[in-house]
Amino acid sequence: MRGWRWLWFWLLAIGNSHADTLPVCYYYGCKREARFDVGADDKERLAHLLAGGSTAEAEREAVKTAVQQLFLIAGKSTPIWQDKGRNFPDGGAEGRMDCVDHSSNVTTFLRYLQDQGWLRFHTVAKPAWRAPWIVDLHYTAVLHDSGNGQDWAVDSWFKDFGAPPEVVPLAIWKEGYSP
Repeated sequence: MRGWRWLWFWLLAIGNSHADTLPVCYYYGCKREARFDVGADDKERLAHLLAGGSTAEAEREAVKTAVQQLFLIAGKSTPIWQDKGRNFPDGGAEGRMDCVDHSSNVTTFLRYLQDQGWLRFHTVAKPAWRAPWIVDLHYTAVLHDSGNGQDWAVDSWFKDFGAPPEVVPLAIWKEGYSP
């Protein structure tokens, strides 16, 4: 029996040692795509980060840091580290991202967290959009609170690369929220 425990531990360790590969898009409107690896150490840190949330509110705070960390990991091997907040400050940077890119990437990151079983209080919803001033179309990723049914915008577009996303009630975000 002792040999089986060692084998089980070894198989578990081998299964967790590989990197997961995720896509990230950029260049306004997801015109370009790259892939990056989330290594075993990264996965362990993300799992630990999300394991600490004992409430939906705590989980949303952990999600902010997890999304930030996934962007930072992606920025090590892709040009998205050049992105500046909003649309115009990054000029012609190769890694520039608009809200379409950000909402797509954050949705990918949230689905990854969900697929790992690390989200206990939320599910990932489809991205949402708003146009509070007709020409001011804007997109965001969305988390759905499984307990009270409230939707939350998870928006990384507002700030320069490396900053955590804004997480606010979707209803407030749709009214034109800006930090």
